[in-house]
Amino acid sequence: MRAKQAGFTLAELLVVLFPMSLVAAGAVGFFTNHNRTYVQQDIAVSTEENLRAAMGMVTDTLRSAGCGVPASNLGNWITWVSGFDNDPVIVTDGGSGPDVVSVAGCTPMPIARLSAAAAAGSTSVSLTSDYPGTTVSQLLNAADKSLILIGDAQHARVTSVSGNTVNIDTDPTTNGVQGLARAYLTGATITRVDVVTFQIETDADSGLPWLRLNRHRGSEDPAAEGISDLQITTLVPGGRYQIALTARSETVDPIAGHLLTRSLSSDVRLRN
Repeated sequence: MRAKQAGFTLAELLVVLFPMSLVAAGAVGFFTNHNRTYVQQDIAVSTEENLRAAMGMVTDTLRSAGCGVPASNLGNWITWVSGFDNDPVIVTDGGSGPDVVSVAGCTPMPIARLSAAAAAGSTSVSLTSDYPGTTVSQLLNAADKSLILIGDAQHARVTSVSGNTVNIDTDPTTNGVQGLARAYLTGATITRVDVVTFQIETDADSGLPWLRLNRHRGSEDPAAEGISDLQITTLVPGGRYQIALTARSETVDPIAGHLLTRSLSSDVRLRN
């Protein structure tokens, strides 16, 4: 005769399953909250990294303002940027919108050298590129690459380039073409003065704000994403400035329920 098989009653099953369901629900809640915290931290880290990268670019550029730049009459020297009569140039909209800052400074390293000695009064110089594979005409022109520093004191504006020969004017405020104030030996360095502009723009497709970098050569480059505000306060004109940047996240904070924002400020003293 077959023995009677034991089993669980419905009540016994419910008694067992109820605490198990509580444990399972707690585990799901724990992992859900853990995941939301992880996502929040990831968003915060990404936002802060963008903010620090943007601050580094703006402060490094602003710190070099005036390096190798003529001390006066900038509008006559820097003709490819409208209204560049000071360095830096800070433009505000008169309200709470982001500022726009344009900074002029020389290249950190020479771009070319004199390939032949140049006599005092010369209005043309012969150059050789400091960059292998790059020609003089690629480094200089009469437009957005026209302001150079010869040696450590002589500024000149490029009027034309033909091969390795560069025609120059050392005083654009005076009628006619002015030549070198003194002679220079072969090998004298040539650095170029460039202008960089930082401004906040919103991407038309994503709606995400960006810090844009404009080198005034027909295109703008994204410098850092998520930067929503740029404010510059002049503490000492021509000497010390305060930069304040604000960044916002690309996605909503899963815990707070809104976009995450971070701010950072820095005081900058110009090197010149």
